[in-house]
Parts: sequence; C-alpha cells; structure tokens
Amino acid sequence: MCAKATEPCRQSIPDIHLSLEYCTASVPRDGHYYVVKDGQIDGRFRTLKEAQSRYRQLISQSGYAGPKEKAGPGRHSPEQVERYLDSLQDYWGDSHKHTRRGGKTMYRS
Repeated sequence: MCAKATEPCRQSIPDIHLSLEYCTASVPRDGHYYVVKDGQIDGRFRTLKEAQSRYRQLISQSGYAGPKEKAGPGRHSPEQVERYLDSLQDYWGDSHKHTRRGGKTMYRS
C-alpha cells in the first residue's frame, strides 16, 4: 500500500468487493484512509495502520483465502526442482572430463 501522500492510491480484493482507498474518486480527498465494502464506506481512518487493521478484519470475516494458484509454465514441484539441481550438479561436476584437448588447429580441416 502507498505511504501517506497526495497521490490517490487503492488496495483492493475484487472477489469480495473490498478496498482500502486514499484520495480516489470514490472517497473524499480529505487526507483520511477509507475502507470500502460493496461500494459503501465501511470506515474512515486517520492512519494507514488503523485502516489496514479494519481491512484485514473484514477479509478474515469474509473467509477469503486468496487467489487459487494455477498450475502452468513456471510452476514446478519441489521434486522437479531437486532433480534439475541434481542433474546440473552432475553435469558440472563431470565437465572437466569432457574438455577439448589439442591446440588451436586441432579441429580445422
């Protein structure tokens, strides 16, 4: 979340229609932080810490567990990562055995 500034900022969870806002179009520009639930102002707070406390309280009351992780490219199980690191270690551990021998002109035709 943003620090207290004159620029508008917003932290939200669209799935449960909850947001913490400061100087946005949907809340007054009076220097206070607002917690907005279902389009209605739920609380007005002087400090970000107080607003975040109420924001977290509403999240826990809703039972929201966060976005579900999607399996796809870039997602690997710990076993896959461990196998990959083991294969790298084997490769680089034996790499000194597979170096080219000979001088500059060894492989020229």
